[in-house]
Amino acid sequence: MVRGKNRAPVKRQGVLLVVGDANSALGLHERQDFPVNRVADVAAALALAEPADYSALLVDLISPEKCTLGDLAELKRVYTQAKLLVLDGEGSIEAAVTAIKAGAWDYLYRPITPAALRAKVVQAQARDEESALRSGDPVVAYVGQHATAISSRAEVASRFGLSSDTVSSKVRAATGRTFMEYLHQCRLDQAQQLLATTELNVSQVAARVGFSTPQHFSRVFRKHTGLSPARYRLQERARRKQGKKN
Repeated sequence: MVRGKNRAPVKRQGVLLVVGDANSALGLHERQDFPVNRVADVAAALALAEPADYSALLVDLISPEKCTLGDLAELKRVYTQAKLLVLDGEGSIEAAVTAIKAGAWDYLYRPITPAALRAKVVQAQARDEESALRSGDPVVAYVGQHATAISSRAEVASRFGLSSDTVSSKVRAATGRTFMEYLHQCRLDQAQQLLATTELNVSQVAARVGFSTPQHFSRVFRKHTGLSPARYRLQERARRKQGKKN
């Protein structure tokens, strides 16, 4: 599904455009979670005919001659509806603040595994988190509302008098995710809010959102975000601090 810069963009909702080094797309197209296009540099991205086709951009800053922090504002001006993810090797708070100020939705640091990168892209392209509640399915709504207290899929199945497979089917139909993926995402949404707005330590946050150990919480958190909880807290506070200045 990865296409060169001279090919027309795929006419499909939810297309990811990768700008820059091909290695940044490593693993993104191996599982067909979403279609991926790639262009070599910012100039090629700005030349594409229909930027509205893209729901997210992954901008790789590994090669300054292809893309720099200074190019992000122009990309955001053209790709107004897309979420802009920036992948960098520097990892400085100053660079993160600059990227967020230019319109980046998230700033990711190397090294990052393909699985973590895919998870972050899926998160960026995910349906509105309220979609599950709007679906009208009480099972899915229950999982979303009680994620921190739910211990297993079987528990939800028993509560509603359903099989575990039926619960999984309902969650996937409404969210596009497995039961555990959706449960973890709901928990992590709350964890991210706690990390950004409270002084609770990582162990306290883990317990508050339903993880049995801080080690398990940290593993799941890193898998889904590409960052440790501590680093996420630093990044998010830098983002919020910059937002208050603007």
